[in-house]
Amino acid sequence: MGGRDRVFLLMGLVTLAVAVAACGGGTPPSSRAADKVHVEPEVTFALPSPAMGCQGATSLPGGGSRLPLKVSTKAGQVAEAVNVCIDDKGPFPFVLDSGAGESTIDAHLAKRLHLQTDGPPSQFAGVGCTGTARPVLVTRWNVEGLDLARQQLTAATLPGIGGKGEPDGLLGSDVLSRFGAVRVDFQAGELLVPGPEGAAPSGSTPVAGPVGPPPSPVLTGNGQGSTIPLVVTTIPGDVSLNVAVHFGTGPDKMFTVDTGSSQSVVSTSVARSQSLAHTDLASRQATVCSTITVPLVHSGPWSLPSFPLSPQLLGATGFGDVGAGGIEGLLGSDQLRRYGWVVFDYAGGRIVLG
Repeated sequence: MGGRDRVFLLMGLVTLAVAVAACGGGTPPSSRAADKVHVEPEVTFALPSPAMGCQGATSLPGGGSRLPLKVSTKAGQVAEAVNVCIDDKGPFPFVLDSGAGESTIDAHLAKRLHLQTDGPPSQFAGVGCTGTARPVLVTRWNVEGLDLARQQLTAATLPGIGGKGEPDGLLGSDVLSRFGAVRVDFQAGELLVPGPEGAAPSGSTPVAGPVGPPPSPVLTGNGQGSTIPLVVTTIPGDVSLNVAVHFGTGPDKMFTVDTGSSQSVVSTSVARSQSLAHTDLASRQATVCSTITVPLVHSGPWSLPSFPLSPQLLGATGFGDVGAGGIEGLLGSDQLRRYGWVVFDYAGGRIVLG
């Protein structure tokens, strides 16, 4: 997820988990005795091999492309990454992040690549911290050999980005939406696009789908799946995918569909109002500039419109501090991977679950 002028949370990039004994009726983990907190080994997600370079894209019938996608599952969390090359340098591993409205590059890498500053710096905020980002211009770049259009990226120093064994950036919905629709195939380890990259979405009115025909080029060969309506919101340089989620028979709760979130998340206010059961577990998660302890709760029966989701543990966090635009949770890769493949139809306002 992302947005230069929004508060946003990068879930799953810091993946140290802690097990907390004695739930204590929902008492935050930080208030419990230290000897009741058990720290689990740190999770490190696998990245695409640098030996692959940026040569992996192959052509599909009808003008589409198939790109290799590194899918990594650790301790129930799931992350995906692709190789990106910039100005014939790289490859640089980028997280495939549908929740990032603006694609992001590590500030140190942007400096090494001498990327041109493309506007004034701006402030961002996490939980108990702030930071500075600056827009940079990338003129020649590609993902797995598939050329991408000249565009602005956000350069920032973020936890879990840019270090040894870490990704160098986030490839977000500002890029993915230019293809109209994409398919993330978790089972096959592939990202499919129906054709060349088009123009950036220009409309400011949200697309509340589904509208128009389904994106058949990215559905071919894997059946038709289950179609779920999305609300696709576009502002200059920022695209988001949002879906209604129900807990039991409760009211709609708006979640962002976020492949960059290795673990699905719900706001603490929703967890409380829907009486989601506490556990004796918590996880360590990273905001853009801090690391926080997130208690885990049971989802219980939950669903998308006319489509049941698999019950699971959810991180419960104060979305009033880290969310924006009325978003009350993140539907992450840990849930999406259960369906084998997922189509994000930006033009038609739908998600298709395999």
